[in-house]
Amino acid sequence: MPHDGHHFDPERLAQMEASRQQVFPPEETLDHFLTRPDLIMADIGCGPGFYAIPAAKRLPQGRVFAIDRQQDMLEWTAKRATEAKLTNLSPIQAMAHDIPIADASVDVVLMANVLHDLPDYPAILNEVLRILKPGGTYFLVEWDKVDTAFGPPIDIRFAPNELEHLLLSHHFREVQFIPAPSPWYQMSAKKPEE
Repeated sequence: MPHDGHHFDPERLAQMEASRQQVFPPEETLDHFLTRPDLIMADIGCGPGFYAIPAAKRLPQGRVFAIDRQQDMLEWTAKRATEAKLTNLSPIQAMAHDIPIADASVDVVLMANVLHDLPDYPAILNEVLRILKPGGTYFLVEWDKVDTAFGPPIDIRFAPNELEHLLLSHHFREVQFIPAPSPWYQMSAKKPEE
């Protein structure tokens, strides 16, 4: 069940990244869909850049749109991109259901640990479909619907079959479950070719 989300502290999230880096490095996720150095990727709910920064490093001829509703997250991500001398990362302050990116202009949309925290799944999934190129990849990292001592409340998490059903009901195709270290899982889906 969705809720209205909440404000995250970028410094606290960045500290949490260090421990997550040990358990579930972002490269393990990026390996699934960054197949060429010229891809255009949108990281929706980018936070402090846990995925956006390493993705930009792997896309020297591409571009990463780092999208978040919180300006402080974008400032943190932009600072990290500048420190890494990355010129192919564009921070964008936007809500997940209203992204100022052209139709059919993105090869990959990543939402990592985000969808469960957003209130309007249909509008968000329609926006993902709008910005993805035909045949483009939608890749999600989500918290499994299991009891843990940390993470979001269990009642807002998706079980893998629930997320698969949600994606298929919104016209995504080729939905695939991809294991990840517990308590996470990954899922990949494609926008239909036109």
